[in-house]
Amino acid sequence: MSDKTIKLKVITPVNVLFEGEAKSFIVKTRGEVGEFAVLADHIPMTASVGIGTLVIDMPDGTEKRTSLFGGYCVVHNNSAVIIAEAGEKPEDIDFARAEEAKKRAEERLHDADSDHKRAEQALMRSIVRMELHKWRK
Repeated sequence: MSDKTIKLKVITPVNVLFEGEAKSFIVKTRGEVGEFAVLADHIPMTASVGIGTLVIDMPDGTEKRTSLFGGYCVVHNNSAVIIAEAGEKPEDIDFARAEEAKKRAEERLHDADSDHKRAEQALMRSIVRMELHKWRK
């Protein structure tokens, strides 16, 4: 693999989730948006980001991960910016809270009177949080 890197910045309205050099990154989202990978010298692109996980391959061979809850990714000239509606680092995730949110979302999905689209999104967010929390251990 090449030693080339790409500058990556991941921001939300309230914080910077990541800023630095990466060998590559993969946006793994659930639902209709799908998954894509970006390496150095990637063609310019703009893509939507759904609910999922960002996997960053660091130049030192390690891996960093963060959750993403919607937004956009812009890649141009070996630089990428992900502007996410929200996201969390693994160390910021409360696993018990994510489990409770998952249970509530599943209950709402079985309720005929609830907003199923909103419940599905809540379920996906809680699953991503739980998976990311488990990854860090």
